[in-house]
Amino acid sequence: MNELRDLLKRIVDAERRMSGMVRSGTVHEVDAENGTIRLMLGGTTEKPFLSPAIPYAQIGGALKLHSPPSIGQQMTIVGTGGDWRQSIAIPMTWSESNPSPGNKGDEHVLTFGPWTISLTGDALTIKGPKVFIDCGGSTFELTGGGLKMVAPDYDFQ
Repeated sequence: MNELRDLLKRIVDAERRMSGMVRSGTVHEVDAENGTIRLMLGGTTEKPFLSPAIPYAQIGGALKLHSPPSIGQQMTIVGTGGDWRQSIAIPMTWSESNPSPGNKGDEHVLTFGPWTISLTGDALTIKGPKVFIDCGGSTFELTGGGLKMVAPDYDFQ
């Protein structure tokens, strides 16, 4: 009889761990300094059921990217063995409140606030309020009001 009880406990524990391996929710809190978020996994706006603080996925190879998730963004928690302390949050997909910025197969689009950057096979298009480039003290500033350059030497050919 003890063997049956032990087996039942093991099954219940395995089911609990499996149900915690992958969970989806929306970002409720962001701690960009520590690279963590807390997801709303259920509950109500007044009494949300939140995940613990979990690191969010970023690009960290030769190309590094710091792009913290935003409140309301959909993400998925993936944790080995269902242990949220050993998990990571991965960006999920588009939603009604965060739609895709593009819909063409041959165009890559990045948006942030008033900025839109699109890349196609033959063009890079940047739209925004101000472009500022600083290269070793020489500066280039482009706004709707004009162009301002500061450099020890100019060569317009």
